[in-house]
Amino acid sequence: MEEYTGRQRVSAAFKKTFTTQEIHIDRIPAYPIMGQCNAQLIGATIREFLLDPKVFVKAQVAAYERYRPDIIVMQGDLLMEPEAMGNELKFPENSMCISTKYALENKGKLSSLTLPDPTRDGRMPVYLEVITETKKLITDSVVSGVLAGPWTIAIGLRGATELIRDTQKDPDYVHELMEFCTQMSIRFGEAFYPLKAGLSYSEAPASCSLISPRLYRTFIFSHHKRIVDHFKEKKVGVGLHICGYTDPILEDMVKTGVTNISIDAPTDLAKAVEVTKGRAVLIGNVSTNLFFTGTKEEMGNAMRGCIDIASKGSGFILASGCEVPGIAPPEKVDWFMELANAYCNRN
Repeated sequence: MEEYTGRQRVSAAFKKTFTTQEIHIDRIPAYPIMGQCNAQLIGATIREFLLDPKVFVKAQVAAYERYRPDIIVMQGDLLMEPEAMGNELKFPENSMCISTKYALENKGKLSSLTLPDPTRDGRMPVYLEVITETKKLITDSVVSGVLAGPWTIAIGLRGATELIRDTQKDPDYVHELMEFCTQMSIRFGEAFYPLKAGLSYSEAPASCSLISPRLYRTFIFSHHKRIVDHFKEKKVGVGLHICGYTDPILEDMVKTGVTNISIDAPTDLAKAVEVTKGRAVLIGNVSTNLFFTGTKEEMGNAMRGCIDIASKGSGFILASGCEVPGIAPPEKVDWFMELANAYCNRN
């Protein structure tokens, strides 16, 4: 039997979605979204993982070598841009960093903020270094980066409660802030795409689990489309991940023009299949709870359910719905790839 690489499987998924080519491959591509959980593979803390580029690279390579996913996601944290603009962060030893002071606690400070340079400021250059070094070491699978989208940056700078309140009390301010944050998302993407890694934007707080579809369409959609259009002109594909429940905005997500959308477990996979067909590669959406509390049988049932719904005649990619928890036992990630190799040949 011919051996295929992760890179070949992922390429086949895109060809199936956007062309009429007959594609022959051994199985559907599969991967769990992994970042902080990989620190434990090398005996490192999450704080070390986030702050030391050598630890980050070593952990991601260790995960690739152990699990052999078709895509290795370089999932760090989504506060690099706010930090470079003045947020103060706390880095607990074994959990994700949090903001202890927001750059826009005083909303009037927006006019004094300047766009940082991703190649020089804060931890952004470190992230670019991590992508560069990891790509040298992993060549068979796709190495994909995750950058913060404009709504995520805006919430990072202002705080979720305050920003959502601003949408009601001062919408003009939110539009101004989103314009600024969109420029930042594009600027970081511009520094990123020459590295030839997968480019995806994460917008966890754009979920309909947090905001209404109306807020998404009023304050976020046009900025997502602008980012995608910017990179399309350069012939660079862009992915979009939104956590939680996104059923009401699935059509909007696809209308941004992204090449792929990644959906979380609360989103209806069957609906996503219909919306994305021939328009975007669909990625998802095994519950991340299974990587912590689930049994192998439960994980297998969830994966089979996804495959049965989404795989036939499509460029579907099986993945966790969101990032695997930092304290997930590595053997449960083993289960995912073991089961993927067993079940994903139904294409």
